[in-house]
Amino acid sequence: METQPLAAGLEEGAKRLLRLAVAALARREHSRIELERKLERRLQGEETPADIARVLDRLQSRGLLSDQRMAAALVRTRAPRYGRLRIQQELQRRGVDRETIHASLPPVEEESAAAAAVWQRKFGQPATTPQERARQGRFLAARGFAASVIAHILSVGEDA
Repeated sequence: METQPLAAGLEEGAKRLLRLAVAALARREHSRIELERKLERRLQGEETPADIARVLDRLQSRGLLSDQRMAAALVRTRAPRYGRLRIQQELQRRGVDRETIHASLPPVEEESAAAAAVWQRKFGQPATTPQERARQGRFLAARGFAASVIAHILSVGEDA
């Protein structure tokens, strides 16, 4: 186990980038690519992209930066309100790799329950017209729920 300080052996510019990175991670989890993009926007003077790479490598080696942990945290907060498709798109935008995304997404069974809860909170009663049914379907689709899940929820609502 390393007992050296986190900033040991870094140049002054890299130490500043390290402070910025740790401050960002203290607020919320970030993916490596997402944090790299943030730090690139904050480069000053003699700092280089190589300094950013060293800082990110050090954070990853110490377990302070983890794409898996960030993906799990995002899924935990988004899954009750959004479908797998929307969560997957958000993780892709944040630069998470496919394997991590696939491992992090909630099971399909949970998506059905989440979609039903979202539908119940928003509408609470079955559609009485085709236009209303289409509106409810569009709402659920915009939340990232799969078409099969939406069709099931809307058909169950009609049978009630």
